[in-house]
Amino acid sequence: MTWLVTGAAGFIGANFVHLMLQTRADCRIIAYDKLTYAGNLENLAGLDEAYPDRYSFIRGDIADTEAVEGVFAKLAPSVVINFAAESHVDRSIHDARVFLETNVVGSQCLVDACRRHWLVDGTWIPGKKYIQISTDEVYGSLPADGAFSENTPLAPRNPYAASKAAADMLVAAAHHTHGLPACTTRCSNNYGPYQFPEKLVPLMIRNAQAHEPLPVYGDGKHVRDWLYVDDHCRAIAKGHRQSHRSRSAGPGLQHRRQQRAGKYLRGAQAHRFLAPNNR
Repeated sequence: MTWLVTGAAGFIGANFVHLMLQTRADCRIIAYDKLTYAGNLENLAGLDEAYPDRYSFIRGDIADTEAVEGVFAKLAPSVVINFAAESHVDRSIHDARVFLETNVVGSQCLVDACRRHWLVDGTWIPGKKYIQISTDEVYGSLPADGAFSENTPLAPRNPYAASKAAADMLVAAAHHTHGLPACTTRCSNNYGPYQFPEKLVPLMIRNAQAHEPLPVYGDGKHVRDWLYVDDHCRAIAKGHRQSHRSRSAGPGLQHRRQQRAGKYLRGAQAHRFLAPNNR
């Protein structure tokens, strides 16, 4: 079975590619990535040599209809896992346009390609699946004593989250309108290998080890849930067998950023306090 993994050179995408190649001998992976700031080919280094018959890399943009069409026409993927996304909240606040182009238009391009190649004479070819990788940020702010579920109403609070919510709705619309075999996953914050260094966990660890200030934004009381990336990827690998619905994944381990910063300080045996303007 051929799986098209978009955003494959990014943090979660790369971990998923490694997992599938290591655990699914029947799986052929087409890694597809635009290689923006968040995509790094080093995350996939050595896979072409280790799995020459089961792995290939294509540099491309999911919002490029012609490029996506070429992949479907030549390689005929049976499963599409869409990790490709602009995902940095601060960047979305500065310039939301690229988030709309990748997260919304790009997702629609993939959905359209699935429909063109998997829907034949009004019938979907068996065994096909589109999986949209979303985020729990589409639900908005998590209350201190609460948790998200699949039934939580969507309430995005920033352009990034709004673009992901829009993409989720397009996938749901394709399922209800055309019958697209699809599943959407909404996961909490991930941490682990290959993570981009500007993200909270690697940033805090690096700064703590270097005895530098830990940047806790605002009052530090925002609640966040954290999940190890390998656990997330194993859940996604099971998603292609699920019927269409939105599924949330998280360990239920909520922490305020102040609490998390303290754990980094203790874990790295760092001894500098938070900078006064970042307390």
